[in-house]
Amino acid sequence: MSRIHGKVGAIELEWMSPLRGNSGQAQARLKDGRVISVSWNRDREGLWIETDNGVFGFDIAGEATDEGGIAYHVKRRIAGGEWSGLSFKRAGEESAAAAAGVQKRGVRVRAQMPGKIIRVSVKVGDMVEKGQSLLVMEAMKMENEIRAAASGKISAVKVTEGQAVETGADLCLIEPV
Repeated sequence: MSRIHGKVGAIELEWMSPLRGNSGQAQARLKDGRVISVSWNRDREGLWIETDNGVFGFDIAGEATDEGGIAYHVKRRIAGGEWSGLSFKRAGEESAAAAAGVQKRGVRVRAQMPGKIIRVSVKVGDMVEKGQSLLVMEAMKMENEIRAAASGKISAVKVTEGQAVETGADLCLIEPV
């Protein structure tokens, strides 16, 4: 069986066995040769991980990328910390889409948290650039500007001003041009 190499934050490690299922335990070898035990338990929003250093919780949301992969948004529970655009691959694994020459698909823009749509700045047929504002959503008494993850043409707007949305709800779709 091939081993899986990776990084968790700044820590480089080699998983001794694959992580499968909703819960379990595995061992990982650190770069310095130490072997640690890792337990995990998935819940509806993400994952709890237990190591010798403590218990850590993470909320995880994934979104399809133009390349056919998945970009993850990870938010650490309790202690804070947030990372976006993460992708996870086994050592030496190529993007399946790139290897197969798959045509780019649309980018689904999704709500990262529950909230209320305050303003929609685009309509179907509009051309947008990566980073351009698409809409404004109020969540936890703060206004959050949702920006385009890719350039393209708006092929669907699935929300209206004043609408309440749940985490993971589709907001709009951007098709590559």
